[in-house]
Amino acid sequence: MSTITTLPTPDFTFDADAPGACVAGVRPYRMGAYRLDSEQESGKFVVHNYGHGGAGITLSWGCADKVKQIVQTFLATSPETEVAVLGAGVMGMTAATRLLELGLNVTIFSDRDPIDTTSFRAGGQWAVSIIETAGKEDELKGIIKTAYNTFKDGIGKGWGVFERPNFSIKETPGLELVLELVPGLLPPRQDVNPMPFQGHNMPGFEYQTLLVEPPTFIRRLKADLDTKQVPFVNRRFTSKADVLGSLTQKIIINCTGLGAMDLWNDSDVIPVKGQLAMLNPQLNLQYLYGRNGQIFPRTDHVVIGGTVEKNVNNETPSKAKCKQLVHDIAAAFGVVVPAAPVKLPKWHIDHPGNERLVDPRLSIR
Repeated sequence: MSTITTLPTPDFTFDADAPGACVAGVRPYRMGAYRLDSEQESGKFVVHNYGHGGAGITLSWGCADKVKQIVQTFLATSPETEVAVLGAGVMGMTAATRLLELGLNVTIFSDRDPIDTTSFRAGGQWAVSIIETAGKEDELKGIIKTAYNTFKDGIGKGWGVFERPNFSIKETPGLELVLELVPGLLPPRQDVNPMPFQGHNMPGFEYQTLLVEPPTFIRRLKADLDTKQVPFVNRRFTSKADVLGSLTQKIIINCTGLGAMDLWNDSDVIPVKGQLAMLNPQLNLQYLYGRNGQIFPRTDHVVIGGTVEKNVNNETPSKAKCKQLVHDIAAAFGVVVPAAPVKLPKWHIDHPGNERLVDPRLSIR
């Protein structure tokens, strides 16, 4: 049990009408488990790397390392040197970065700029959340370890990565899974009684994790790839046949995320919309927090999130839902802010800072 002095209360001032105050993105959730494997079709070697739900940034470097291993094994019997990476989000750009280490010529194809991807709109906590892992637990151990150590090695090197405590009223499944699969990677969870915040008189937990600031991380990935003269080609593919038939590269890395739902006819992929309220930056806040939603204080904004909307495939933010997010988090600190009433979605949050799916077919594991 740790004894902690009271930590600063956020300033919950929020203007939903301000430009950029409300943000929405759509996560590529895949029922059963994420996809990370390879196949050969129509003379092409295709590596699939998608379906990571809300853990895309968290697992990115680990999955990229796995992609590199798969391609390296293929190259032992192939003279190919050209690679096409589909997708300019975090999965595509980290995979491209690792494939350059094999001396390959990499081209990234995407119908979006990196700053327009869902990756750029993520909150940034390092936690294995909103993802299923059925049958992949052993593989996931290595991915988690590589991803965490790579991010941690980037602290203070311009990648937008910081060590932060995460305070939560209940156990946080996305971090509990890490503690379970890779013991010793994160410091042990600590009991805290009471929670060290204004308006709190109940016990909770303190985790030690990382905060990865997506705007800084995504821009750094893009800048490094630009420096290495990796082409980014604006291209929208209409089908798997279009991909296989039109690309000259024989090695294709499929990091299309939600796009795999149509391109590869993957019916296990479903859209999960999430919304964020972006408050003014508050550099005195050096912690993450979860209860009735999530707080991620970054250098660019204090980000409040926690909504989960299954099978909603649009990126239009709702001012009412963003106001509700701010209202609910502020209430935990004893701060009253106005909020518009919002009808709860079919999925709800029963763990602070983590989304638990109501649909019995789905779970974060």
